[in-house]
Amino acid sequence: MKKKLIGKLATTILLIVMAFNAVILIRILLLSENDAIFRESKTFFILPDGFTPAKTKVIWNKSSSTPSGWVVRYVSNGCIYCKMDFEWEKLLNLLDRYNYRTIFLLPREVDQFDENQIPSKSIQQIAFVKIDWIKQFRFTSTPTVIIFDNNGSVIWHRNGMLNGADYESAKKAINKRNSE
Repeated sequence: MKKKLIGKLATTILLIVMAFNAVILIRILLLSENDAIFRESKTFFILPDGFTPAKTKVIWNKSSSTPSGWVVRYVSNGCIYCKMDFEWEKLLNLLDRYNYRTIFLLPREVDQFDENQIPSKSIQQIAFVKIDWIKQFRFTSTPTVIIFDNNGSVIWHRNGMLNGADYESAKKAINKRNSE
């Protein structure tokens, strides 16, 4: 009798653990479907709402020509990898040619760049962005580049320094999106 009771108790515990694991697995699968970087469908993207390092509200110029998309570069003035990322300027030239709006997303306000250090005057530096916007994407290391089309879909991303293959890959993604 005692063995049957222990057996039923062990079976019940195993079933509970299996159900708990199934719930966790389902949550993981649902979260991975909502991951903005790896999802092919549209993200719910808007330009980041925030403040400049000088704590002035970022105002997006609506009068300028409609951009083909946006590129967000998570970057810091103190990051040695950001300074050694020589492929970035090559990619920036390509993005400028295709009329992409460029945003430097700074981890902290002290990470801002002097205006003379920024290769293009059209780059907007943002240091304070709403956390809801940040959580949509994986900004875990500097430099990180994410390219969005004008519908808000992520078309290309890279964590870390760029290399020649990254430039070609980004160019291919941009050309593909612009030919659609």
